[in-house]
Amino acid sequence: MPTKLYSLISGLILAGNSSASAQTLDQQIRNLLEVEGGQNVCGKLVGNSARDSQTLLPLNFGPQLAGICRNIAVSPEPPPMGAGPGGGAQGGAGSTAFSALGQADQVLKKRRLRTGKNEAPPAGGGSGDADRMTLASNINLFFNADYRELDRRQTVSEQGYNSDEKGFTLGMDTMPADWLLTGVAFNYAHWRGEQINGGFETDSYGPTVFASLFPWQGFFADLSFQYTRKDGSSRNQRNYTRNSTLYGGAISGSPGADQYEGNFSTGYDYAIGGLTIGPRATVRYRHANMDAYTEHGGSGLELRFQEDKLSSLQSSIGAQASFAISTGWGVLVPQINADWTHEYGNGQRSIFVQFAQDNRPVPTTFGFQTDKPDRDFFHLGTGLVAVLPNGWQAFANFETLLGHAYFDNYVGTLGIRLGL
Repeated sequence: MPTKLYSLISGLILAGNSSASAQTLDQQIRNLLEVEGGQNVCGKLVGNSARDSQTLLPLNFGPQLAGICRNIAVSPEPPPMGAGPGGGAQGGAGSTAFSALGQADQVLKKRRLRTGKNEAPPAGGGSGDADRMTLASNINLFFNADYRELDRRQTVSEQGYNSDEKGFTLGMDTMPADWLLTGVAFNYAHWRGEQINGGFETDSYGPTVFASLFPWQGFFADLSFQYTRKDGSSRNQRNYTRNSTLYGGAISGSPGADQYEGNFSTGYDYAIGGLTIGPRATVRYRHANMDAYTEHGGSGLELRFQEDKLSSLQSSIGAQASFAISTGWGVLVPQINADWTHEYGNGQRSIFVQFAQDNRPVPTTFGFQTDKPDRDFFHLGTGLVAVLPNGWQAFANFETLLGHAYFDNYVGTLGIRLGL
C-alpha cells in the first residue's frame, strides 16, 4: 500500500529516536511523552517550544495534553513507562478499519455466459453472482445477499480483530447484442469488528457498472468498474502510565474513504457432456483515498490522522468446473472454483499522526508502519445454481481464503435472478 509521504520539517523530527518503521504507535507515543533530564517532561514532543514560566505547562497545548506534559521534579531515573490496560492501540480502529482494503475483495464477480440453443446451460464461478443462464427475455434483474466473516491475526504492528459484514447487491443487465451483456448494480455493506480494547463499524455503498463480451463460443471477457464510499466509526481505549500515574480514557473517531476498483477477467469453457471446465485469469486494481480525521475524547492522547492513500494491484489465475443436472422442474448446476492470487502493489505503508491537542503552528508529526503485505494466497469456492422455468434462477455460493498470513475470510452468498 504505497502512501503519501508528508514533509518532515524541524518540528516533526524525533530527536534521539529510531526511525518510525522500527516502532509501533504505542512506542512512539511513550517515546514522545517520556521524561528527559530529570524534569523535562515530554521533551521530544514539546522540543524548544515555550512553556508557561509559572505553571510549567507547554503553551498551545490542550488542557489534558498540557497536564500530561507539565514539567515537574522527578527522579533522574524514573521507572520505565508502559501501556496501561488497553495500551498498544494502533491509532484507534480508524487505521485497522481500512487495513483490509487491499486484502478483502469487496466487488462481486460478474460472470455471464451465452448458451447455444441446442446446448446444455453451462455454469461458472463467482462469489456474489451466479453465472448467467439464458433467460426468457433481454432484461434481467438480480438480488444478492452476502455474509462475510473476516478475522485478522494480532501482530506487532497492527491490532487483530474479529469482524463480520452483511450486505446486498441489487442490479439489472441486458444484452444489446448476442455477443455483449451490460449492466449496473448498487452495492451496500455494513462491516462491524471487535478488538481487545474497542471496535469499529463501517458502512460501504456505491455503484458498479459492468460488461461481458462473448466474441466466440466458449470464450468470455468481463470488465467492471466500482466506486465505494466508506463511512466509519471507531471506539477505543488508549492509556499511558508514568510513575504509577495512569493517563488515558475512551477515544472515538470517524474515519472515511473513497475507493475505486476495476476488474478484468477472462477465460475459456470446454464442454464435455454435462461437464464444463476451463481456465480463469483476473487482473484487479484498487485505489483508496482515506480522509483526514481527528479522534475525540478527554484524555489528551487523542490523535489527528493525516490524509492517506493506498493502491493494490492483484492477478488471479485459476480454474472452474461445473456440471449440469437436468430434472423435471429445471436444471441444477453444482460448481467449484479455485485460484492463486498474487499482490504486486499494496506495500507496507507509513501512517502519519499528530496529537489532537497539539495546537502549535507546526505540531509534531510522527509515524508508524503497517505490516508488510502477504504477496501470495489462494481462494476456494463452491456453489449451486438452480435454473427454473419462466426465467427464474436461484443460487448459493461459498468462498474461503487459504494460506494468508494475516486474514481468515469466509463469504456466503444467496441470490435470485429473473428475466422480465
